[in-house]
Amino acid sequence: MTKKKKSRYNPLKFLLTFAICMGLLAGLQALCHFDVAPYSAPRTTAQPPTPPTPNPVVHPDSIKPFITPAPLSDTAIAHQDSLTTTPAEGSSTSAAYSIRRGSRLTTYNECFPDSQSVQLEAAIRNGISPAATRDEFMQMVRQYQLVDISHSPFYVVDDLTHSIPYLVPRAQALLNTIALNFIDSLLSKGMEPHLPIVSSVLRSTEDVARLQHGNQNATTNSCHCYGTTVDIAYHRFVPLHPSLIGSDSITRWNDDLKFVLAEVLYDLRQQGRCYVKYEQHQACFHLTVR
Repeated sequence: MTKKKKSRYNPLKFLLTFAICMGLLAGLQALCHFDVAPYSAPRTTAQPPTPPTPNPVVHPDSIKPFITPAPLSDTAIAHQDSLTTTPAEGSSTSAAYSIRRGSRLTTYNECFPDSQSVQLEAAIRNGISPAATRDEFMQMVRQYQLVDISHSPFYVVDDLTHSIPYLVPRAQALLNTIALNFIDSLLSKGMEPHLPIVSSVLRSTEDVARLQHGNQNATTNSCHCYGTTVDIAYHRFVPLHPSLIGSDSITRWNDDLKFVLAEVLYDLRQQGRCYVKYEQHQACFHLTVR
């Protein structure tokens, strides 16, 4: 009979081993556990509602004009050859001027000396063929050789008796530039804005013949026959003051306005944009596009 082998299992050793393992696990859990405080939103103090921002009040004088003046040519800047105001001696107002060109005083006649012959050459080169009657001009209008200038917000066309309000596109562009630069210059100087007045435009051969009956200075071969030439009055201007819009009010013989218009024309002439003649008897600047 064989002897029975004793079992190696001991309940006491098993319980002791289990207790040790559980203790080690509990200790390890205690060492690896970090308490995290629950998230709470930051406390904020109630603020009164912000009132709506009112629309800013813009003063009319602070609004910049949309008009951009034509830049001076390099030649004009290099020589600083421009008109400047100089009060006359003994004058208590700013209405009296001398004209300074370069380093010497001069006159309107010297600043704008372009004669009929000089302007006529440019008119023939840039304009249309003269017409005997106004009906012939109307045919050119339908062919887009001439454009109507009677409806412009930048200048006023006078009540024409011996001419009609049509120009070649090149001359119309020049007229717009003159008017815009004139208004912009007035605004930049703090002066009340005015519109220039166009007193004479395109003439037919019949118009020239009728004009010669009352004006001995009118020439048969006039620059006005080519659609390149206009006369701009320097003794009358239309004010743009709100209380005067739509009225018949005209500013007359204002030397300040005349001088600013002369500045504009002088700069454009220096840039080679036009020829200008100062007409004393007709009280206008006679100019032709180049």
